[in-house]
Amino acid sequence: MNQFLIFNLKLINFDGMYKGLLRTLLIGVLIFSISSCKNKSTHLVDSWKVGASTGMFDEYSQREFDEFKRNDITYIELSSGVFRNKTDKEKVSWVRDFKQKIDKVGLEVWSVHLPFSNKLDISTADENDRVHTIETHKRIMKLLEPLNIQKFVIHPSAEPIEDEERPARIKKSIASLKILTEEVKKYDAQLALEVLPRTCLANSADEMLKIVNAVDNGIEVCFDSNHLLQEKPEEFVAKVGNLITTVHISDYDGIDEKHWLPESEGGTINWGNVIAELVNVGYQGPWMYEVSKGGGRGKNKNYSAVDLSRNWNELKKDYKE
Repeated sequence: MNQFLIFNLKLINFDGMYKGLLRTLLIGVLIFSISSCKNKSTHLVDSWKVGASTGMFDEYSQREFDEFKRNDITYIELSSGVFRNKTDKEKVSWVRDFKQKIDKVGLEVWSVHLPFSNKLDISTADENDRVHTIETHKRIMKLLEPLNIQKFVIHPSAEPIEDEERPARIKKSIASLKILTEEVKKYDAQLALEVLPRTCLANSADEMLKIVNAVDNGIEVCFDSNHLLQEKPEEFVAKVGNLITTVHISDYDGIDEKHWLPESEGGTINWGNVIAELVNVGYQGPWMYEVSKGGGRGKNKNYSAVDLSRNWNELKKDYKE
């Protein structure tokens, strides 16, 4: 009898030791997994190169390009507004000069922002104007072929748009985008539809998905962090997911777009949350700033390449901590 009790006590003790060992092992695996995920997310963020819109440039001089490269800014988004009031010959000459300057310092044009206005609106009900807008976009794509553009960023509409006309405008926008998603294939590039504020089309994740799903054909999404007025920026990222292949980074007051430098006074964006969601959806970069050189609406500061570089390093540091 005593021997039987001793035998069972040993089993109980062994069972307790086994459970403890198993628990320790599981905790170790969990800690390793968390650490591994954190290391992977940190590595992904560290791989994002920094870019800046040409709205930061004054003269498009070699000195400006040199300054950006010195401050670890690798990519540029070119605004097609630079061609305004130029002849066709002047446009070709400008592109040639621009390419020589960026090649000299090793900068790359990641994206081009196609033109937008009430006269250049791919969702317009006026068919002649819509065709004209599409042809204008095609000419710009051809003009910029020497720059090997990866992303052409496009607005789905101008504004204002009344509720009753919204369905028809969405259909027109989709029809135009189907044509242009095919056109960009000639240049081995992608079309990225930008989320917009106020009454513009694609002013929420739901409407963005409705449009891009209807267009299909490889269309992607440009996440503009200061355009979200119906949901938080990180909520938009979570819903749209890996369709986001390029970004416009700036801060705002949550009421209307401002194009402030992230974490400016009055800015409302939780940048840790935004970066975390971009990591979650596997965003590959770059971190493309679209801030106003003059500081944005309501600010009085001339941002420089130094400011952008310092800001990104601070955001990364805060995220990692």
